[in-house]
Amino acid sequence: MQPATEPNSLKVTLCLGSQTFQKSLAAALMQRGMLARVLSFGPDIEILEPDGAGNLKLLRKYTHTRTVNRFLWGGWKRLPGSNHSRTLPVVVVAAYADWLGSKWVPSGDIFHCWAGTCFASLRAAKKRGAITMLESPSMHTRDWQKSVLEECEACGVRSIDCRSILPEPLMRRMEREYHRGDFIVVPSAVARESFERAGLRGKAIVVNAGVDHNFFTPPTMPRPPEIFRVCYSGRVEIAKGVVYLLQAWNQLGLSNAELVIIGDVAPEMAAFVRRYALPNVRFTGFVPVDQLARWYRESNLFAFPSSNEGLARVLFEAMASGLPVIATKSSGAEDCVTPGEDGTIVPIRDVDALAEAILWHFQNREATATMGRAARRKIEQQFTVAHYEQRMIQVYRSVIQR
Repeated sequence: MQPATEPNSLKVTLCLGSQTFQKSLAAALMQRGMLARVLSFGPDIEILEPDGAGNLKLLRKYTHTRTVNRFLWGGWKRLPGSNHSRTLPVVVVAAYADWLGSKWVPSGDIFHCWAGTCFASLRAAKKRGAITMLESPSMHTRDWQKSVLEECEACGVRSIDCRSILPEPLMRRMEREYHRGDFIVVPSAVARESFERAGLRGKAIVVNAGVDHNFFTPPTMPRPPEIFRVCYSGRVEIAKGVVYLLQAWNQLGLSNAELVIIGDVAPEMAAFVRRYALPNVRFTGFVPVDQLARWYRESNLFAFPSSNEGLARVLFEAMASGLPVIATKSSGAEDCVTPGEDGTIVPIRDVDALAEAILWHFQNREATATMGRAARRKIEQQFTVAHYEQRMIQVYRSVIQR
């Protein structure tokens, strides 16, 4: 049953980022009569608004941005040293898309955008009297950079060779957005602490994200007992703690076990893979989302030792798939993991603690399965997409009441 339209409801303009749960939020707002307009920054820039019949109608579509993007990236890759920054062209692309989108910001109560894409749009929204909020999927950009540099030093990798390093123009742009917006929506308590340390106390509001629990599901049949499989998914780079995971796995030397590492492998990881990856470590590279869901279902445990997150979406995906998780506090896990019940939280860069946690699960298969079922229940009870929508709508109402 669809929620009834609220009389005299507030109006929200939503600037869509890359997260799938944001698209669901747009639909939920439209059902409630709360959606004013959508600015969608995909390959094409689209401006949409409700048609009054429960659908979004297209007001304007900028198709040339796809060509601009392709030529910009093509030219950038031909420049000497461009392999040292995979993100610098994003600054130009985002600024241009933002400039186009800012022309379509309507009057309304709230403007909700995605960090790094909305500097001009925030200004336009404030001119039209809206309360502005930007959503950041991670910690403050300076904390992010500091963490990456610390990992480079700890692993003996030159910062210029680390693809996680953010270009200074992008960080400055995001900092200007932080100060221009009225509120900053962050995914976890550890992310909020990061913004508070940067002098933005009172701006950061924690809104835990959600996952499509109907797509990421446990296996219908028990997992085969022959192989104990641990999986990791995400960018395979030093900032994500993959080096420590490989070291821990190498230290354990488990038989009848497999470590599956899912994601695009950064060049900086080559030496560590050669040094630490045992024959029972499988690298899949990037996989489509349906294959990712299958890997979750075929695994026993999820390990994510990142030192640089807000609240990693992959934790929700794995838990929804019936996996207990091993993660760090820096991954935002404290917001969704109860140690001993549905997962384990280990210190960052602690290979011994990571190995000990993996070994415990390897030796306690029934308890691991029980924790996986508890992880699934927690997602169903607290972290579905519908939960995210409810939390976000409550935040809208709360900031209006302030």
